[in-house]
Amino acid sequence: MRQETGAPALSIVLGDWPPEQAGLKKAFLYLRDCALAQAGAVESLVSRPGVSHSLRFDLAPRPQGRKRQVFFLVDVVVAGEFFLSVCFYEDEIQDHQELGNAIPQGLFEETGYCFDVDDDNCGDAEIMAYLRERIAEAHARASR
Repeated sequence: MRQETGAPALSIVLGDWPPEQAGLKKAFLYLRDCALAQAGAVESLVSRPGVSHSLRFDLAPRPQGRKRQVFFLVDVVVAGEFFLSVCFYEDEIQDHQELGNAIPQGLFEETGYCFDVDDDNCGDAEIMAYLRERIAEAHARASR
């Protein structure tokens, strides 16, 4: 596992993206832009070659007393066809439409709430707007 930060590492991930999955790449970049638009959001990239790339978003500075490593992350799963797993802490978002799945101890040993984005739904404007709202919600709760 490698922890990387900065544009060069992300450029490698984007450069290796299968051309036939351009819509999914666009969804990934959209989610990244939504996260970076949040005040104080910073990103890091953890790569597990051949398995996944985890783009993680934290706050800088992290609010006093906050020990959680992220407020949101996007795992790019690269085994076979790429797909995205968009994850939040379960207690930092509300899934009013019940589109996600609770993953017990799946986010740094805490219950995560993850939404899968793949070629079938990456172009769905409603799903992307819903995830943008979850990003803002998680950011607001993490910022307290």
